[in-house]
Amino acid sequence: MTKKANPKLIGAFVLGAVALAAIGVIIFGSGKFFAETDRYVLFFPGTVKGLTVGAPVTLEGVRIGTVTDLYVVFDRTTLTFHTPVYTEVIRGKVKDVGDYLAEEAVDYDTDPEKIINLLVDRGMRGQLELQSLVTGQLNVALSMHPGSEVHYVGIDKSVIEIPTVPTAFQQLTKALENIDIKGITEDLQKTLAAVEHLATSPELAEAVTSLNKTLKDFGKLARNVDGRVGPLVTSIEETLGDTRKLVNNVDSQVEPTFADLQKALNSADLALKQAKVTVASLDDVVGVDSAIMWELRNTLIELSSMARQLNALVSLLQRQPDSIIRGKVSLGR
Repeated sequence: MTKKANPKLIGAFVLGAVALAAIGVIIFGSGKFFAETDRYVLFFPGTVKGLTVGAPVTLEGVRIGTVTDLYVVFDRTTLTFHTPVYTEVIRGKVKDVGDYLAEEAVDYDTDPEKIINLLVDRGMRGQLELQSLVTGQLNVALSMHPGSEVHYVGIDKSVIEIPTVPTAFQQLTKALENIDIKGITEDLQKTLAAVEHLATSPELAEAVTSLNKTLKDFGKLARNVDGRVGPLVTSIEETLGDTRKLVNNVDSQVEPTFADLQKALNSADLALKQAKVTVASLDDVVGVDSAIMWELRNTLIELSSMARQLNALVSLLQRQPDSIIRGKVSLGR
């Protein structure tokens, strides 16, 4: 008769086999067991809550390594705490562009410390990033931050140290700490008190009442002005029409007047010429000192004066045709 198998022993054996298989898949399947790695340490300012062993290390969003260890170090000299975060970066996860462009193998300097120092000089820093809002887990992200400050803790000299920068939340918290919240609150309370005092002051109520009255009076004035603008415009249009008619009448009368004056001037010139001829004829007969010659000279003087006045009148009418109606206007005005 055979011995009956123990179910508990069989179950434990099966669970152990499954666990070993899972571990083998994780280690050998990922290739990490045979991969060459470089070890680095980072010191982050503030808390590292949410960062655990096994958290990913990324470069520009690509996973290149893993967090292998972290703990707290107490400095008795400065009475401060530091949290070194040890990481392993898999070689070959970051490739050189020469691996794709060079036709022949190029001998690059592969010293990790020299490469890291060069990248740090160009601005590479470590920073904590949030993996999930639900779990609150963090990961270590390596990225370029040109111009950022380089700070080394230098506790563990056996491992290459990569400088870090605060997280965005830490930077925001630091900025908020520098804000004078108490002073802003006091100023806000004073402002609210002043607004309340103004809102409840009798002067404001009186000013509002006065403003309402002023607006009503302005409305009445606007309506009165609107009622009177129409007749005023009509009267102005009628006045302009009458002015146009008067100017047309003046224009129609000025031209005949010019013609008559020109005829009179021509007649006066003709009479003057005839008088001069007559005087020349009489001068041979009558003496220079005779009464006839004296009268003729006076007549000639008066005719010359009348001719000059006619010429002046014609010139005035040519410059100011409306002077017949309005009178002579000074050119200096």
